[in-house]
Amino acid sequence: MSAPSVLVLGATGLTGGAVVNRLLDAHRGGELRLIAAVRRPEAAAAFAEQGIEVRHIDLDAAERHGSDPVVAELRGVRRVFLASGYDVRMLAQAKVAIDAARLAGVDHVVRLGVHAAPETTVVHFGWHQLVDAYLERSGLGYTHLRPTAFMQNLLMPAMSDVASAVLTHYIGDAATSWVDTEDIAEVASVVLRSPADHHGRSYELGTEVATIGEIGALLSELTGRDWRYEPKGPAEFFTAMTAAGADPVYMDCVRNVFERTGEGSLSEVADTFDTVERVAGRAATSLRSFLSRHRRHFQPAPHANPRRFPAA
Repeated sequence: MSAPSVLVLGATGLTGGAVVNRLLDAHRGGELRLIAAVRRPEAAAAFAEQGIEVRHIDLDAAERHGSDPVVAELRGVRRVFLASGYDVRMLAQAKVAIDAARLAGVDHVVRLGVHAAPETTVVHFGWHQLVDAYLERSGLGYTHLRPTAFMQNLLMPAMSDVASAVLTHYIGDAATSWVDTEDIAEVASVVLRSPADHHGRSYELGTEVATIGEIGALLSELTGRDWRYEPKGPAEFFTAMTAAGADPVYMDCVRNVFERTGEGSLSEVADTFDTVERVAGRAATSLRSFLSRHRRHFQPAPHANPRRFPAA
């Protein structure tokens, strides 16, 4: 019997790329056949060099060209990892992917969503829940992955000014839950290798709770630099992001999350779970471990003049 094929939608993204990496050994060992979906032809080479089949799938193009091209690319695929965009287009993108998967005869879809209260009024959290509900009624096998905040966000220039050793966020002194995308990918890879064991499950993914100030203190300990936290207001975030061209509807949703997190009316942002231990059978990545792994990112370039702790 031929190895089951697993297609990763969002293979060039942060989490999708980690899923591809997690499945490489199984692909090379013949346990499964890994396929990466790309929107841009130039993204194909990196996967092809690793011996991974590449298929061109543009979910946005379905609005003009229908779903037939997507169905054609999904023919023969048994399992799909689905990561769609974050703005309102996720509704159309995910619907096309789910419909095409059903029409192409896919068995199981593992979808990356978001952790939120069932009765959430946060708009983009609600978009995710609508997609999850659509997937559940599609007749496909399914598993939901619902993470909290990505630890990888701490590596973004908007959050960490390495030269000045300053962390920036828009939630004041609130504590939130963090998860390493590598842990999300680990759970996804377990499910994709044996989906029948995880059909109908929803896996919430949040590892550790910390404030930005606490993360700064941990960074100071790990790097020997005096990191500090400079909070900003959510309105500053919205202004900067929309000025840079980001979708204002989605950015308004994020601003709302920051405002409610800071005032304490969005308690689920601090939830944690033992999902990684239960599903992947190993300890989840701690913030200390994550920051230590990326310690070089938080060190200045050689020509910079970092501020260090004063000598004892």
